[in-house]
Amino acid sequence: MSAHESEWTLRRLQAGELVLAEAARVRAHAASCTACGGVLRGIESNQARFEQEHPYDRFEAGVARALERQQQQAVVRPAPRRWVGTAVALAASVLVVVLARPLLPQGSGWDRSKGGDVAELRIGGGPGPQREARPDSPEALEPGERVMLGYKAGTHRYMAAVSVDAIGEVTPLHPESGTSAPMEAGSEVHWLQGSWELTGSGMERVVLVMSDEPFTVESLVDAARRAFTSAHGDVERMTSLAVPGEQTHWVLLKP
Repeated sequence: MSAHESEWTLRRLQAGELVLAEAARVRAHAASCTACGGVLRGIESNQARFEQEHPYDRFEAGVARALERQQQQAVVRPAPRRWVGTAVALAASVLVVVLARPLLPQGSGWDRSKGGDVAELRIGGGPGPQREARPDSPEALEPGERVMLGYKAGTHRYMAAVSVDAIGEVTPLHPESGTSAPMEAGSEVHWLQGSWELTGSGMERVVLVMSDEPFTVESLVDAARRAFTSAHGDVERMTSLAVPGEQTHWVLLKP
């Protein structure tokens, strides 16, 4: 048994997810352990930096932009989007920073990438605790919770993200059309503007793809539809999409 707490346990402590007795034990250990204390301080530092980089007024501006886009789309396309770009709730409940390494397309399995690219999905804004969505297991959402997507560029230069719901509807998240978006370089995580609230019920898969060369959003949507069909309509059993590059998948269970 390790003498140190796992990083996952320390993140849960910082997020307020541990019961009182367990939280007291872990915090006492971190106070006396140089290694665990350093990890916890790093987690808290990342959280403080996120709050500084994403103040309330920035989230509020993102909501205004999202509402303006929805009004413009309503003129041409009356059907409402399943994902609503709102972020005010996230500003009131700032999320824990947890990074997920991209996944290489390896048939039916998922392998961690050894490259420098990082993809991240955060959940918050609802009644439950702030937390990460891990790419290795389904994550249940509480009513009102929203997600944010971010990345840290390594070797790849372009990215795009889509979602696939339980009936096979594929929604481009970013960008919504055209070609994949250029990735911003740097050592920090870059966050896509706004956040999304999933509507409906059942499973929904979110896929973020990073590639060396630009690709069309339409090709990514088509690949997601083919993967859904190959999985016999089971979102949870979908494998990697037939597109170039590295991809990270999260499966979310809507309330």
